[in-house]
Amino acid sequence: MDEMILKLFISSFLFSVILHLSVIFLAKKYRLFIDSEMDKKPQKMHTLPTPRAGGIGIFAPFFWGLVLFYLYHPQPLFLGLFVGGSIIFMSGIIEDFNASLNPKTRLILQCLGAGFFVFLSESYLSNLGFGIELPAYIGIPFSIFAIVGMVNALNIIDGFNGLASGITLLALVCLYFLLPHSLIESCLIVILIASVLGFFIFNFPWGKIFLGDGGAYFLGFVLAGLLIHITQTPLNGETTPNISPWFGIALLIYPFWEVIFSIYRRKFIRHLSPVQPDKLHLHTILYKRFLKHNAKTSLFIVLSVSPFMILSTFVSSNDLFLLLISLAFILIYGVIYSRSTLFARKKR
Repeated sequence: MDEMILKLFISSFLFSVILHLSVIFLAKKYRLFIDSEMDKKPQKMHTLPTPRAGGIGIFAPFFWGLVLFYLYHPQPLFLGLFVGGSIIFMSGIIEDFNASLNPKTRLILQCLGAGFFVFLSESYLSNLGFGIELPAYIGIPFSIFAIVGMVNALNIIDGFNGLASGITLLALVCLYFLLPHSLIESCLIVILIASVLGFFIFNFPWGKIFLGDGGAYFLGFVLAGLLIHITQTPLNGETTPNISPWFGIALLIYPFWEVIFSIYRRKFIRHLSPVQPDKLHLHTILYKRFLKHNAKTSLFIVLSVSPFMILSTFVSSNDLFLLLISLAFILIYGVIYSRSTLFARKKR
């Protein structure tokens, strides 16, 4: 099994590297997927025109693996990830083509992709931990909401070289070491790790290519889908291992809380639309006020968040500990954010 996993990793990594090299070459030659110099998005933190189609080099190897696995080991999870992920990826890659979708259309596509995943994979949030069970008519829409939330959470933190992909890699490695390596889900995770790593080496630290909306949406979708599946669905006929539904929140508490806090900040403090982008995310503030360097900002945040992610993996079956880890992060985040904005006010 270990030899097969190594072959999967190497082949997926090489496939991803070749695709990313091809995308970088073709994008620059034919001006495809290139950030416009006139693009004034608040989250834009680079000045040189750069291809933003890194999601293609992650999407293709993973979906090739899904097709092969489904042919030899047909499982509802693979079909759910394939159909739902294709719709989610499409909702982002259209943006990367400079053919902008309005927020309502994007949200509808994301809900559709999440809905297909829940329906086809037969995985949804029914157990919330602490003995709380949800009926299907509540658990299914709640699951769709959670998936769409994580899709946008990964996109929110995709502002610096290696930030979103670094958090994703760390989360996937934690998942891999948590699951028995004999599970087919572990093989899927290996393919995704290799695919993301193939992107990461071109993105960090120099930013030769970006995830784009397609890549960020897709990674958020797959992470949310896998976490729902492994915390709610018996694996190979048994609950192996016993993973708390709070594990997903604690593992991805940084993007999870970033999107929750961003909605609160925009809606209730600044009285703006919750979907309107701004320059007030924690990573942007840390970059502008203190670090002044794209890649160093990503490295600082990933290293700061990693203890919470690793600790949550060690206590993955304990609802209370995972809740406390999440609350500790939220408290520290609040202190850092308030101190950083106070520093900004004093500078004025």
